[in-house]
Amino acid sequence: MKKSMRYLAHLFPRNSKGENPVVVRLFYIVSLIIDFFRKMSLKKGNWPVYRGSYSVINPNGQVAICTLTSDYNDFVTVHREAVAIVGKVYTPNLGIEKMIINIISNPNIRYLLLCGKDSSIFKAGQAIQCLFKYGVNADRRIIQAEGHFPVLKNITETQLNVFLQQIELVNCIDEMNVEGLQDKIAQLDLKNERFNTTEIAKNVRPMIEEVSFIPLKTGGKRIPLDYDKKGFFVISTDLTKKEIIVHHYNPDHSPGYIIKGRWHEPLLLSILEKGLVSQMSHAGYLGSELMKAEISIQQQLPYKQDQRDKLIK
Repeated sequence: MKKSMRYLAHLFPRNSKGENPVVVRLFYIVSLIIDFFRKMSLKKGNWPVYRGSYSVINPNGQVAICTLTSDYNDFVTVHREAVAIVGKVYTPNLGIEKMIINIISNPNIRYLLLCGKDSSIFKAGQAIQCLFKYGVNADRRIIQAEGHFPVLKNITETQLNVFLQQIELVNCIDEMNVEGLQDKIAQLDLKNERFNTTEIAKNVRPMIEEVSFIPLKTGGKRIPLDYDKKGFFVISTDLTKKEIIVHHYNPDHSPGYIIKGRWHEPLLLSILEKGLVSQMSHAGYLGSELMKAEISIQQQLPYKQDQRDKLIK
C-alpha cells in the first residue's frame, strides 16, 4: 500500500514546501476505512484502538516501545511485565497520530521508549522528540521537525495535551541492543498509579469519529480505454509458467511495452512508474484486472480480460 501511495503522489502537485498534503490526507482516509471495517469484528473496548505494525505484550505494562523503522521482533521479550506494546512508526503525521491514540487509550502506559533506526526521509523519531520538546504550532505542525509533512491534523488539541501529560519520553534512538534496553527499563522510576482515567474517558475519541463521511452510491461511467492518451493494455496469462503477461499499446495501436510477472502489485507499480496511464480510472481498472489474473493463475483457471466471469473450479 505504501508503494502504491508513493506512485500516486506523482499525480498530485506539491506545495511550495515540496510536500504533498493531499496524498497524506488520501492515505489517511483509506487507512481509516480499512481500520473501520477491521474494528467492526472487534469487541467494544478492545485495545489497541488501531491496528498496525506492533505486538501487544502486557496491556497492564507502563512502557510502550517504538522501534521506528527497525524490526521489533527482537524486543518482544524485553521486560514483558513492564512493556505494554512494542512496534514501529514510519511517518511524522499519520504514524504518530495513531501511536498517540493507541497510547492514551491505555491509562496504564506512562513511558514511551524511543529506539531503533529512524527514517532518513520521514524522520518520525526526530519529530517525536520535537513534539515533546517544542509541541506544535497553530497549523498543528510539529515545531522544528525535519521530516516530510510533520503535521498532526487528525487529533484534537485535548488529545495531544493528554498524551504529553500522560507520557514521559525515554530517548534511546539508534539503540538496537536488547540488553541495553533491558537495563534502561529497569532504571525507570515506574509510576504507582494509572493516569487519570476520568480525563481519558472524557477526552479520548478514536479518529474515526472525527470524520463525517458523505454517502456515495456505487457505479459510474468507465472511460473508454482508447481515451487514455498513454495507450491501452491487453492482459493474458500463461498457466504453465504461472505468469501474467501485459502488452502495452500506444494510442495508434502500435506496440509499446511488454511486462511479465506473477503478482499484480509489481506489475501495476511498473506501469505507474513508467507513466503509462494518465487516468486514475484506468489505473483502477488495471489493478482490478491484474488481481483477477493473479487469482486465475493461483487457481489454474482461464483468464478473460474485461469479463465478469466468476473464478469457479
